[in-house]
Amino acid sequence: MSGLLARTPRWGRLFSLVPLTLLVVSACSGDQPAAYTGAQSYPGTEKTPAGGLMKNFELVGTNPFVDSKFNLPRGNNGGITAIVDAKGAYVYIGTDSSMQPGLVVDLKDPKKPAVVGEVPTIKGKSIGRESIEAVGDLNLLVVSVNTDEYPNWESPAADKNVGLMVYDISERTKPTIVAKVDVFNGSTHYMTLWRDPKKPDRVMASISYSGSPEGVDIRVWDLSGCPKSCSPKLAGEWGLRAQLGIPQNVTTQYEGGTRVDSTTTHDHTWSLDGTRIHMAQTRYGYLQIDSSNIANGTSCNVKAATNANAFGSCLSVIPGFQPLPDAFQIASTHGVVKIPGRPYVMLAHEGYQCPYGGITMAFVGDQNSFNFNTYDMANKVFVPGQGGSVGAFRADLQPRTVGTFFIPEQQPDRCPKPSDQIPATTGQTGIYGLDVMANAKSVHDIIAFPNIAFATWYGAGLRAIDISNPLQPYEVGFFFPKAAPEVRWCNSQGGACGDVEVDAEGLPVRQKNLTPPQLLAKSYPITVNGYVVFSDNNFGMYVLKYKGPHASEIPAQGQCIAKQPNTVAVGFEPCAPYK
Repeated sequence: MSGLLARTPRWGRLFSLVPLTLLVVSACSGDQPAAYTGAQSYPGTEKTPAGGLMKNFELVGTNPFVDSKFNLPRGNNGGITAIVDAKGAYVYIGTDSSMQPGLVVDLKDPKKPAVVGEVPTIKGKSIGRESIEAVGDLNLLVVSVNTDEYPNWESPAADKNVGLMVYDISERTKPTIVAKVDVFNGSTHYMTLWRDPKKPDRVMASISYSGSPEGVDIRVWDLSGCPKSCSPKLAGEWGLRAQLGIPQNVTTQYEGGTRVDSTTTHDHTWSLDGTRIHMAQTRYGYLQIDSSNIANGTSCNVKAATNANAFGSCLSVIPGFQPLPDAFQIASTHGVVKIPGRPYVMLAHEGYQCPYGGITMAFVGDQNSFNFNTYDMANKVFVPGQGGSVGAFRADLQPRTVGTFFIPEQQPDRCPKPSDQIPATTGQTGIYGLDVMANAKSVHDIIAFPNIAFATWYGAGLRAIDISNPLQPYEVGFFFPKAAPEVRWCNSQGGACGDVEVDAEGLPVRQKNLTPPQLLAKSYPITVNGYVVFSDNNFGMYVLKYKGPHASEIPAQGQCIAKQPNTVAVGFEPCAPYK
């Protein structure tokens, strides 16, 4: 590869394990707020001690991935996954910038996570910005691919629509590209894997798009045979606009203005058996589509269904399914994670304007039906067929919101009005200050166990949420990293960015922050050998020990990865013994 990447030093010189001013590992839980009575507000970087601020977490290790050229955290880190087996414990980190590779991190010693390799990218493309996933026993690594907009760093024409890349990781520290998949569209967003529990060498990769001129929201590729003999084949596609005629953008007129909302798929996850896909449809809400033809290997029409009764299509809306409308007016339905062993999903809602987005808990059942029969007090039995006042419903076809979780920064009445100033002026009370408004306080990604979930939060760190009663989820732990004053590659979601700086040959070398970089906890949380691990876009990777309620649900050995059914262990998600 020509250009900057070819001249960039290898990982051994690029990334150190960090100067002491940037890396502080604490054996205790750090300074605590005076009281902890619920979801904790982020106090801002000035009030966060060097080792971070936390409750029911212990900071075990961290690596901010310092770039030796600038002696700064590199910034623009992406998604995260892991493989734990006889070969060791390795974490793979994506990148939000094509100017740097993905990383391989050795987690043999959780106190000293060490960069030991690179995940190669291609010119003009970032890899694993949102999604980077692995199947360890198949030596398979799959990443989503996104187009960058750095000056003089455009992708070759042949790579314009590459949206998936497949790697052989037989050598864990040396991922090798075995396939680049043209996904017909340059706006790839999320990617998820489904592994066939009946044929474990059969793996599907499904991608969503941030926009699609042809009305297709997701496409599925069959990766069977990868990485040894890798020829990905299109296995199906689906779109809300293609099948039901729902516009990609819906315009709403209201008194005083207009709003435009997208209805495209944001993220999605397959059921364990592969017959259903749970969909997060931005402003359209939550729905499910039928993927049983793909799961069962039935011959089907791979092209997107074009009517509601699309028999024979590989993917289609479930007949009779009633979407669960988006629960927020300022945020979108971003992601969906199934709670293992329970008939609920957690829906993450992403928003970039106050009051941002939180989490809703939805009851979806599992082909259960309830008819609220009358109770015969005399005989102490329910009388079948004697419906009560509520009526019957099918939980798998009529999902229902049952609970919500927010952080304090999402209190709507404290959001500033158009005429308000920040900091507040005399007589202006109740609105948030600069510490809150500096960047979005929105949930991003979640991993769920039966009674405890962990969620990354833009600008608000990592949260532990007790979900034992889905009707009343509540916070039982938090971790706020200490922000660094600068990073090499600015991300506009975590602070205002300046112009891209170029070298003598016109190639990008850095993009500075105009305002101090903010927390940007963005990756899915995962667990590795009993530790909770996540990637902050600006400040690197964190390894934590959770010590709060339901900590025993985190397996002490192996890895747990959200929404990748059967990839960690066949028959389980996020890991054994949960499904």
